[in-house]
Amino acid sequence: MKRNRIRTNKFFMAAMTATLTTACVVAPVTTEAATTKFKDVPSSHWAYKAITEVAQKGLVTGYADGTYKPSAQVTRAEFATFLSRVFDGKERTPSKFTDVGASHWANDAIQEGLAVGFIKSSDFSNNKFEPNKPMTRGEMSRWLANGLAHANADYGKAVEEMANSSRTLIPIPEFYKGGVNKQDLPYIGLVLGTGLLGGYEDFSFKPSGNTTRAEVATILIRFMDVMKKDPSEFTGLNELREVSKTGTNILTLTRYEQSPLKLGGYEDVLGKQHTYLNNTGIVTIEHAIFVDTTGSKPVGIYKDMFFNPKSEDTIFLNKNIYKLYYEYTFVPSRDTSVQSVSNGSHMHYASSLLVNKSKIEQFNLSSPKNTSKNEFIKGEKYRYWAQNGAMNQAGETIDGLADDGNRFYYVIPK
Repeated sequence: MKRNRIRTNKFFMAAMTATLTTACVVAPVTTEAATTKFKDVPSSHWAYKAITEVAQKGLVTGYADGTYKPSAQVTRAEFATFLSRVFDGKERTPSKFTDVGASHWANDAIQEGLAVGFIKSSDFSNNKFEPNKPMTRGEMSRWLANGLAHANADYGKAVEEMANSSRTLIPIPEFYKGGVNKQDLPYIGLVLGTGLLGGYEDFSFKPSGNTTRAEVATILIRFMDVMKKDPSEFTGLNELREVSKTGTNILTLTRYEQSPLKLGGYEDVLGKQHTYLNNTGIVTIEHAIFVDTTGSKPVGIYKDMFFNPKSEDTIFLNKNIYKLYYEYTFVPSRDTSVQSVSNGSHMHYASSLLVNKSKIEQFNLSSPKNTSKNEFIKGEKYRYWAQNGAMNQAGETIDGLADDGNRFYYVIPK
């Protein structure tokens, strides 16, 4: 069935409404849906404004009984239809999906999705699209990211950077805890970095969770806004991209700059050995993540991963200090403690302060077990996070030297 379109600017008013069958399959109706008010979406509903807007634009229409069903889960066929209406293109790529025939109500939208690229045949097994399957947040991240890449190739480049780097760090608990398809992580990074999707109160992303029709209305509004912008306009995305390239977000989030003498950055020392002068062992820096705590609230895409606003972390706010979180790999040369390691060692290669315990638990951050006097035992290898800091004032420097002579050096210009 062809979708009748009434164009309003770039978008069209849909000439299709839908009803639910007892099998929960959405079926199209050829009469126009002129209403933008739904009896199950009062003005007090949290998504009322977004639902009204997507209805006015014809992106998401209601049902024949005058309802919107804001709490209903969005299926693959429905989301394909919604996104196809955003792009409203003429190109089509024939579908090879055996469960979506030419007569299927969403076939045209799926073919447009394949042509635009927000749907990839390679993401589906056995040539089955499963149109009535609820969209997961992981899948939705893929489709949205692919759609942005169609609008601006640099969004696609951002996904590639995060996908192809061992330094990529996505600030969701599932990154270390599991429960996420690793291939989805760069797409999740893109939607987090642009604000298209966010985490829940416990900071989890819930990649396997589903999305309601109310939620998708707000997502579509955001998506159209993000499409108009260049990736460089999103600080969070810039942080993620810098970390995937260099292991740090220092240049994106802070006033520090690399030395004009080209003395090197964190990327020049990551994974390279540094021997402690107090003979406690050998350490390497794996990540150097900054959170801007110079004001009254922490700032940065990694703030929820490391900074606990309900703990002693708040003493660093309004002190003109950047919080700095290092991920170290450490091989002790003798049984030793976190405090002993930091005594007499280079400050950026060691810290006596571990990350807040609540964050260690929430995000499954690696940390030495505080079960004895010595957290580190000779013969073992440890990977753990610790916290540090850096002043935000002109002339301040951050530097360090690996055993092979490579170094990092940053300065706040005077």
